[in-house]
Amino acid sequence: MKAFFWAILLLVATATADHKSSKNKNKFIDLTHAFNNETVTWPGRTSTFNVEIEGYTPDGMWIASRGFCTSEHTSTHIDSPYHFHKNGRRLTDIPLEDLIDTPAVMIDIYDKVHRLVNGELKVIENYVLTREDIIEWESKNGGIPQGSIVLLRTGWESRWPNARAFRGEHKPTTEAPEETNEIRKNPEVKVGDLDLNFPGYDATAAQYLASEKQVLGVGIDVLSIDAGANSRFFPAHQVFAARGVWMLEMVANLHLLPPKGFNLWVVPFKIDRGTGAPARVLAKLN
Repeated sequence: MKAFFWAILLLVATATADHKSSKNKNKFIDLTHAFNNETVTWPGRTSTFNVEIEGYTPDGMWIASRGFCTSEHTSTHIDSPYHFHKNGRRLTDIPLEDLIDTPAVMIDIYDKVHRLVNGELKVIENYVLTREDIIEWESKNGGIPQGSIVLLRTGWESRWPNARAFRGEHKPTTEAPEETNEIRKNPEVKVGDLDLNFPGYDATAAQYLASEKQVLGVGIDVLSIDAGANSRFFPAHQVFAARGVWMLEMVANLHLLPPKGFNLWVVPFKIDRGTGAPARVLAKLN
């Protein structure tokens, strides 16, 4: 009887150990910047945070609630294709299976953006990822699978949360264009010249990924998919959006990812007919 008891105990312990090991088998990495008063925004936009209530009631019960107001395109967020294409899918049109547990790759161009020249670090602020860059990466890491997500690491995250440094602003002040109804509704209206300087995708890379590789989504660790210098016509945005590819911007912690061997989980706010939304982005290492 005693032997039977110890046998049962051993089985329970083994089952518990197996459960714990399976639960911890896949490691998650948070690729999301936290929302707070230091969150970097697009020029001319703001995010506000306020304490609605935080303290004890007269009856001694603790209660806390805070409020915030922000753009759909702030901090780590997703752009739906409709953001840059009139007939593109809105946020709630993107299938959940395209956002959850999807194979992904990470292209690292840190060394192309940050170069040592005569012993001094030179930053190529508006470096753009090209089709040739991607093919070079594939020659070393294998092809990008169809239906995957591509993340681009530039190393720009080191500037977060310094807004001027993250935007790459050089002028004493940045005057953002007033967002009139005309600008919002007429796609031919240009959004003006902004003092923005940071890396991004170029149109050839966007065309290659969207058409030849047929990726579901792309992402980057800077303010925009397009390089700062291309913030007048947004060529990469337009190519991706026209082909139904959604985009992630201001993604964090890309330096913790391998080139391959992970899946992505993208969980945006469910904003009805949204052009985008802040999102929790997680990588699960395989």
